[in-house]
Amino acid sequence: MKKLSYLLILTIFVWGCAPKPYYVKPNEWKTPDKKDSVINFYSKFLKGWKIFLDPGHGGQDRKNIGIKKRVVEADVNLKVALYLRDYLTRAGAIVFMSRDKDTTVSLADRVKMATESGADIFISIHHNAMPGDENTYYASTWYHAVEGDPKFHPCNRDLARYIQRDLAYALRISGSLASFDGTMSDYFVYPKQGFYVLRNATMLAVLVECTFFTNEYEERKLSIDEFNQIEAWGIFKGIAKYIQAGIPKIEILSDTILTSERPTFILKVSDRTGIDRQNIQIKIDSISVEKSFITSIDANSYLIILFTPNFNLSEGIHTLDVVVRNKNGNSSFPFKRNFYIRKQIGD
Repeated sequence: MKKLSYLLILTIFVWGCAPKPYYVKPNEWKTPDKKDSVINFYSKFLKGWKIFLDPGHGGQDRKNIGIKKRVVEADVNLKVALYLRDYLTRAGAIVFMSRDKDTTVSLADRVKMATESGADIFISIHHNAMPGDENTYYASTWYHAVEGDPKFHPCNRDLARYIQRDLAYALRISGSLASFDGTMSDYFVYPKQGFYVLRNATMLAVLVECTFFTNEYEERKLSIDEFNQIEAWGIFKGIAKYIQAGIPKIEILSDTILTSERPTFILKVSDRTGIDRQNIQIKIDSISVEKSFITSIDANSYLIILFTPNFNLSEGIHTLDVVVRNKNGNSSFPFKRNFYIRKQIGD
């Protein structure tokens, strides 16, 4: 009995004397004023943006536990999301959440809530695991589908790249070696399907895996409140820098009911950072259409694009799909518009 008590005391002593894991505070955190100045700077870009945060798991789903049982993934996801909400709202963004406490929310309800919120951006927050491998850890940010797949849209990968860069820098860790820049397609895990929330999201969407709770050293950091704030800070800066770089906006100026088999369409494209004329993709019913005329307004920040399909369109509903990239490399949000070809009487 004495021997058992001695071992227990020794274990507690060793645990209490274990060195605090090392991590680096962001440079902007040297003083509260400096931190506030960063948030204030990005407020001119973030103000009014609607962002939906989805802390993964929770409630009845609490099975993901750290290797030494110091943390539960669901709890850490929520803490990071709440800190991120604080940074975003202080910068003027409008934030919605799938949960703000430990409660059960189905995948379907997460997507439904995001859609009904009218959010511009959906961000799901998670922490990763590698069962049987205690050494692996990295940050990764995921987007849906792969280039060439009908479900892929480059704007999702654009945002993933911004978040991944600033998150990895804030945590001082690398990205996955399975990817050049640490961003990953969800087809890597579920071929041709991807993650439910990304597959069914109706807006720009990414999923963030901040680091691994199956690595003991990372788990120790995840149990520290300040480190969770740093995770949120990295995601916050990634979002802010992405929006700062601009997102092209597209408007269709043509009628939606047309009578010609080869109608002429008119698009207005705007972006305060300038538009990359070489990266304009136009499709009708998944068939590429060449743009025929572009004119600039206001030093290339606004473009008027005219084009006529080089193939006949049958009577009925058709879909116009346009992607435009700005000079900073950001693609427009998904732009798909239906229009109707109605043959004239006597044709």
